[in-house]
Amino acid sequence: MQPTEYLFTYGTLQDDEIQLNLFKRKLKGDKETLEGFLLFQNKVYGRYPTVHKTNDSMDMVEGMVYKITSLELKKVDVYEGDGYERHKVVLASGKTAWAYMERLD
Repeated sequence: MQPTEYLFTYGTLQDDEIQLNLFKRKLKGDKETLEGFLLFQNKVYGRYPTVHKTNDSMDMVEGMVYKITSLELKKVDVYEGDGYERHKVVLASGKTAWAYMERLD
């Protein structure tokens, strides 16, 4: 049995077609909030939004959190590509999840 991971999404990974192509299934998730971050429109690859940490508790990003396997998380790494990097975040519910943010290096 694969370990369970939580994935916070705020963009394309919420799309049913992308989930079916990537995971071969539609994910079941819950609405969730990431506090202390803002969604920025400076797009990765000129197309995809990203979140940035602001440390201001009034700043929030709405999204979805999904339970996935560690193998599926590696598929997300490939899907997100070199423009993003994976970070552990604590969501408003207190749940710890992975979120992808723009690679700044």
